[in-house]
Amino acid sequence: MHGRNGDAPYASATDAMRYWPETATAVAARRRGSDGCDIAAPFGLDDLLDLVLRPTSRFRVEKRTIYEDRIRTKGWFGSWPLLTRAEG
Repeated sequence: MHGRNGDAPYASATDAMRYWPETATAVAARRRGSDGCDIAAPFGLDDLLDLVLRPTSRFRVEKRTIYEDRIRTKGWFGSWPLLTRAEG
């Protein structure tokens, strides 16, 4: 069991990102060789590239207060004025 949040052990870093609060933050990149790159994005890249802040399924209801607290404390809308918010 994951000590911090009670989740079962993650199978990989990409699996762990499925438990993140926002779809657009669940993205990772790593360099592959001298000119390549691997992207892991379990919810896709659309929200990130379209500047949409959207909760993942667990944070829509079950953990909504954590999602709302992150929006309030991160200051994303001040840093990125074109960012929009979606609920679904």
